[in-house]
Amino acid sequence: MLNGGGRGRRAALVVLAALALAVLATVTLNSGRPTGPTRSPGIQLPSPPPGTIAPPPPTEPPTLPSSPASVAALLAAIQGPPEQVGYLVSTRELVDRAALARLGVEPFRSAFQELVDWANGKLGDDPRPKETLKISGTRGSFVSDTASAYGLAIAWVATGDSRYADQAREFINEWVQTTTATKDACPDTGGCQTALIISRAAAGFVFAADLLGPNEFGPSDQAALRDWLARIVLPAASTRDNNWGDAGTFSKVAVADYIGDRVAFDAAIAAWKAGIDRIQTDGHIPLEVARDEHGMMYTQEALDYKLAVAVIAERRGIDLWSYVGAQGGSLEKAVAYLASYWHRPEDWPWAQPVDVPNPSASWEIIYDHWPKPEYARILSERRPYGPDGHSAIRWTTMTNGLPFNS
Repeated sequence: MLNGGGRGRRAALVVLAALALAVLATVTLNSGRPTGPTRSPGIQLPSPPPGTIAPPPPTEPPTLPSSPASVAALLAAIQGPPEQVGYLVSTRELVDRAALARLGVEPFRSAFQELVDWANGKLGDDPRPKETLKISGTRGSFVSDTASAYGLAIAWVATGDSRYADQAREFINEWVQTTTATKDACPDTGGCQTALIISRAAAGFVFAADLLGPNEFGPSDQAALRDWLARIVLPAASTRDNNWGDAGTFSKVAVADYIGDRVAFDAAIAAWKAGIDRIQTDGHIPLEVARDEHGMMYTQEALDYKLAVAVIAERRGIDLWSYVGAQGGSLEKAVAYLASYWHRPEDWPWAQPVDVPNPSASWEIIYDHWPKPEYARILSERRPYGPDGHSAIRWTTMTNGLPFNS
């Protein structure tokens, strides 16, 4: 993995960690039943100003950790091991959010419960790898199995239940050991669906392996995955100029980082900047708004991958959030442009009528970086964000979410 140390979005969670620690310690001292050794974060929860969105209160008392431990052990546990950089999230951030979920703090409480329920349902599933991977449509076993591996790895970190880690490892290794070739994966044209779906979803295996860590996904597993990613995934990633290419860049950034290919990583970052160069000064993306009644949907799709790359790059010390393209556009302007028409689609200037898409999981990433009320309003339409989607960008309430007005 390439070295780096982006500042991430830890500041708010660190404040919440202090709150969580204080509550847990108080429960331990006053109840006679010590809480378990849980690394937890804290986000101060001020009263929301008038006119802003606030999360609903918990509908039942929060469930606190119950395994025996002294306050001293709890304090030591919260220190935690050195934090790995992560991709969309680090293990420490996931443990922090899980601790807040146990305290009943939204949106983590709802997201955590959904995660555990989903992961329990996945324990009996078998991977469905293909020897030659050819994908038609937007779903199928590659999409679902990458999602399963990633979601189970998140559940492992959030709960410490090794069954989830074992199952996640099996999903990764079955594909690595079975799939030896791709078909219908021409990265530079729009007629090869395999390239698009690999570009969208393959990073799920990278994210899963990273969260499992060397104890659950050992050196031989890592070496086999790196070789497979370099041979099967990296050559298939789309290089087109539209959202297909955005997905390809997303996949390349994650894969190149994981296999330690600095040349491929730098080339993918350059491709990301070239995509921002195509955003106009008002924030619209010409190749996406041109899709008639689906212009808003394809704009959101393109932004999904652009945003994910910005998060990964930031964690490696590269600031893409403030990059301004050749036309005066930027990631921030593109997000603002789409959001400005979300609740007034009748004013969308490119086609009428225009379909307003369901909010994608990336709105958690957006609100994490730009916590504006208008983004909270869009975000709240679906929160919490769990397994639904067709790319590796899932579970973002657990990985990137913040309480409203935190």
